[in-house]
Amino acid sequence: MIIPKELINEAKNILGEKAAIIIAEELNLKDFDEKNLKAICNWHEENTPSLVWNNKNNCFHCFGCSKNYGIIDHYMSKGLTYLEAVEKLFNETGINYKFGERSVKTKREYKYPKYESNPNKNKVEKYLAQRCISKETLDYCDIGEDDNGNIVFNYYDSNDVLTMVKYRPSRKLKKGDTKSWCQKNADTTPLLFNMNKVDPSQPLLICEGEIDCLAAIESGFKNSVSVPFGASDKTWIEENWDFLEQFNKIIIWSDNDEPGIKMKRDVIPRLGEWKCYEVAPPTKIEKNGKIIEINDINEVLYFFGKEKVLEVINNAREMPITNIIDLANVQDFDLQNSEGIYSGFKILDNWIYKFFFGCLNIITGINGSGKSVLVNQMCIAAPLNQGYNVFVFSGELTKPQLKNWLELNFAGRRHIKVEDNHIRKIKPEIRQKMRDWYRGRIFVYDNDKDHTATTILSKMEELARKKGVKVFVIDNLMMVDLECGIDGLWQKQKEFIIKLVNFANKFNVLIHLVAHPRKLEAIRRLTKLDISGSGDITNLAHYVMAIHRVTPKEKEGIPDNKGGYKVEPVKYDCILDLFKNRITGTQDKEMGLYFDLPSYRFWTNLDELDIQYKWDKEKYNEKLPDPRDTNKPEFMRGD
Repeated sequence: MIIPKELINEAKNILGEKAAIIIAEELNLKDFDEKNLKAICNWHEENTPSLVWNNKNNCFHCFGCSKNYGIIDHYMSKGLTYLEAVEKLFNETGINYKFGERSVKTKREYKYPKYESNPNKNKVEKYLAQRCISKETLDYCDIGEDDNGNIVFNYYDSNDVLTMVKYRPSRKLKKGDTKSWCQKNADTTPLLFNMNKVDPSQPLLICEGEIDCLAAIESGFKNSVSVPFGASDKTWIEENWDFLEQFNKIIIWSDNDEPGIKMKRDVIPRLGEWKCYEVAPPTKIEKNGKIIEINDINEVLYFFGKEKVLEVINNAREMPITNIIDLANVQDFDLQNSEGIYSGFKILDNWIYKFFFGCLNIITGINGSGKSVLVNQMCIAAPLNQGYNVFVFSGELTKPQLKNWLELNFAGRRHIKVEDNHIRKIKPEIRQKMRDWYRGRIFVYDNDKDHTATTILSKMEELARKKGVKVFVIDNLMMVDLECGIDGLWQKQKEFIIKLVNFANKFNVLIHLVAHPRKLEAIRRLTKLDISGSGDITNLAHYVMAIHRVTPKEKEGIPDNKGGYKVEPVKYDCILDLFKNRITGTQDKEMGLYFDLPSYRFWTNLDELDIQYKWDKEKYNEKLPDPRDTNKPEFMRGD
């Protein structure tokens, strides 16, 4: 449930300074001055009052420890959830608002977990006390203990409904131990732990684990949540999108290791760099003559204390100004470990290594050359098989055509039966397996009334941030409305290409753009100069390639009078030319491709033809026959 901020602010304004009096009396603030509304701070040691009521923000602010404390914080400190605190505030100030959906299980088919906790949680309390987490914090976060003495983490959604339960052993983990698990016979949703007890009007701290969240709360920063399934999983962003969009300031404190650093790098662009802050915690400490690495919030609490945790949070830094950086601080480019997509063609990958994220690839070819087949296989199917989600703007193929061609590629020869040389059939159960595999992972633009560049880029940004899409396919440039007349077309093309390059860099994604060639007098192999439009299309791109369909004459070759050939016959169905490769420098290369008509696959060897996508769990002992076998019917040869 998302409550309008305007109503909450209205209620706070109605209560006004009376809130300061309520808080002062119930917290028994020392040296409280009713006239100036200031007192000795309760959250750190001081002799001179530095806790002052701010009428603009309707909360106390401490100029000594930076603590902010308002009426909702006060109500929540008494054990109320955020919704319960807001409801109490509305009741006291006469604001009418319907809270009818609170605590209601709204997902019909969802298997909600059962609440589980022993009355006594001595084992959990003892273990977490060793990690400097008090019973008070455990009670505040509804931490329980199961029959085996394991820690129980109860995950509530923003409507205060228990939606997921996780467990962890209440002891130091050994190598090979199961770190955590969810309740059996219950569904799981990637919620944020403690999300129902945070105030969206205050800065939000996002931690990597539940115990880190407990450590932040123990230290006094209660507006804290933790991600549900570790640093590598980002599904919580989409699931909690509306909840996260409420916050004006989000502080990221992930672990000081490779997955934690990657989490921060991936999450911040999606949540919004303008409102994200990063912390600078201590990373090591010397103890008994040894250097101890500090990895997470709980370790900072253990070795340095609560004040240090709060200091780190309160001193969180804004993200650096976009596009400005000290070159000496730039991360080294590691070709081998930099993230990207393999094309699926061994020869091409030997030249480019892979399509790296942060790059723009231009693909061209005349009509009927095989552009769409190549795009489907190399730019959609290959990334999907490597675990990356894909956005497709397809201006030429209808959505049913796109789906059919992709599913033929996903299925492969082993699952396709050809009838009457044209009809390709796939068993319904095989199609269902494929669709279960790619469901929720291929996002197709579906607005035939608006092909403007502005709208397409807006949807791309929404998918990059909300869905974590990493590969974007625009097929093709001519179908994009650049919102200009013919006179300004080339300038608008340049601006669009620049926006695509910046988009790829900002969100660390890969973009494939299909660009048509200029009109040709005769069918021939293309050069990069043949690409229609502004020269900036190829100048700004990181990769440029063209596909050429081999003509019957090229397959025949040109004989000489000596029984040989002046021009050798071309045995392939298509030629892929790599014109530009800014990353590794290898370019001006050509690769022959065979085309398999039944499966709509390009291939250079039988392993590529018979690639088994991850939806197919079967093991095949027999090898796939070579389609080039002349004893096969024509439709099996791919001629």
